[in-house]
Amino acid sequence: MKINILPSEVYNRISAGEVVENPASVVKELVENALDAGATAINVDVEDGGIKRIEVTDNGAGIDREELPKTILPHATSKIETVSDLDTVSTLGFRGEALASIAAVSELEILTKAAGEEFASRFTAKDGRTSLEDAAFSGGTSIRVSNLFYNTPARFKFLSSKTSEESKITRLMFMFILANPDVSFTYSADGSAVYSSTGDGLKSAMEAVFLPKIADKMLKVGPYHGADNITVSGYTGSYEIFKNNKSQQIVVLNGRIVTDSVLSATVQNAYGERLMTRCFPIFVLEIVMPFGDVDVNVHPNKKEVRFASPRKVYGAVYRAVSETLEKFDLERRGQLTESFSIDTPEKVEKVDENAAVGEPKTQEGSSGSITLGEALALVRGKKSSGSDLKLNDAPYAVPNARQNAFVPDERTTKKIENDVRTAEKPKTYESGALLTDSAPKIKNYRVVGQLFDTYLIVENAGKVIFIDQHAMHERLIYDSYVNELKADVLAVQPMLIPYIYEDEPEAVDIIMREAKTLSSGGFEVERFGPDAVKVSSVPSVLGKLDIKAMMETIVSELKSGKKNVGDSLGKDHLALAACKAAMKGGETFTDAQIEHIVDYYIAGGMPLQCPHGRPTAIVYSLSDFEKLFRRKV
Repeated sequence: MKINILPSEVYNRISAGEVVENPASVVKELVENALDAGATAINVDVEDGGIKRIEVTDNGAGIDREELPKTILPHATSKIETVSDLDTVSTLGFRGEALASIAAVSELEILTKAAGEEFASRFTAKDGRTSLEDAAFSGGTSIRVSNLFYNTPARFKFLSSKTSEESKITRLMFMFILANPDVSFTYSADGSAVYSSTGDGLKSAMEAVFLPKIADKMLKVGPYHGADNITVSGYTGSYEIFKNNKSQQIVVLNGRIVTDSVLSATVQNAYGERLMTRCFPIFVLEIVMPFGDVDVNVHPNKKEVRFASPRKVYGAVYRAVSETLEKFDLERRGQLTESFSIDTPEKVEKVDENAAVGEPKTQEGSSGSITLGEALALVRGKKSSGSDLKLNDAPYAVPNARQNAFVPDERTTKKIENDVRTAEKPKTYESGALLTDSAPKIKNYRVVGQLFDTYLIVENAGKVIFIDQHAMHERLIYDSYVNELKADVLAVQPMLIPYIYEDEPEAVDIIMREAKTLSSGGFEVERFGPDAVKVSSVPSVLGKLDIKAMMETIVSELKSGKKNVGDSLGKDHLALAACKAAMKGGETFTDAQIEHIVDYYIAGGMPLQCPHGRPTAIVYSLSDFEKLFRRKV
């Protein structure tokens, strides 16, 4: 068998496939070269999706005339000299393959003028033939790539449409602008301007490429300083904006755009339940760390990296994003509740379920906190009974108001009015604080009503707040449940009449396999025959729980192959329990009932999302309404 030594024109075209996949990869290599040359202004112009022409012009250092013929030689680079340089690579390019590969599959022209040279130089390469001549050019470098893959028809055949190739370049320029916010970029396609950035920082860069509704809702991250000189900064989106894919997630590592699925998952975990399932956050994060602690020489495209201490990097990213979101939570909750003040009598009136309507019994030793049950007891005159679970001092579901919709009688109304008249100096409610025994407070909000039997409407201090009654109640139950589990003080409510859940034997077997885990979460279950389970107690915090619906959902999830419920109930199942226990949309309440329910929500700190990531409340200011009605521009 004969061994052939391939000529340069053959092996250059073969190796070009590793670097030059499509027009976007050419743009990537040329822009990175411009950045490595110290350019502060870069112009990119493409035609026919970059297939016909790609031109990249910069104001960088330029290339010395005598060095131009070397630019298209394989493994010729100005970035590194020795093996040890690979350990601390700080430039975007360093392999010396880009221009050689591009020249092998296109017509290449380089126009450049280095500092100190009298004339500019024009260097051209085509089919292995080169030329060098004087030219007129102000400074920097301009590289034109024409007729890409004209001499490799097999590669040309597999290019996508012009529109598709252009979209890849547009996506790439989107990332370059965000990754290099101190560099001004202009990008045009077929003579039309697409992007233009000023180089005035990351905020300005985001405004150049994002829609205003996204750019205006980005939250500043850090700078957060982690271990081993790892710094994380940038912007991440509030949970009001998200995508159904990861196309707007940018990670810049030491100035290099990188792809790392674990970094993306780390940011997703930092959002927790703030986002719904299959919703992905938008972020632009910059990680700066010692060059020796990261390996960028994993793949020719240099997008994949390896960390010497990955857990420290992921930990720094998680904490940076998490702290940003927690700060935003506090600010939003403060904005939502800062102007609320509510009356809280020193002794909360709690009506005996056996007492006559209108004859409230004073509760001795009251903590002053008003639960949803106590709130409804005030307006209904009695607690729910019958098949409902016994109400207690933790958040729980509301009995259907259509079946039990009472408003205060004259005596109760006068009592409440007297409390308000005799109230001492009002004290403003602070976000997140529970109501405690203190001077009574005067309500300064007005109940507007209920919309579609699902959304409570409240007016307060120039704002209108729309509250999703189910989502808000669900979150308060969830938080109480989780806190009790964490503190190992979960209160369990024995059922007066155990609930018998009937299902096929396979489903019963599934439930009994999880009996220990369910018990740790406050659900006492035991087999009640081959096709039934007896539920004898539930967590008190869940109150009126739809046990049947919850058991059916757990069985369905486990049958579908999802993981077990977990050592102490998984997040999804805690959220499920809270969802099944919360009041539902479609329950009608009077204005008086809504007022007490709102008091209860305020006492719980007005959380911003339910456990599934849906918003619990939406706020419109007077200014927002004036803009909608064009009273204000």
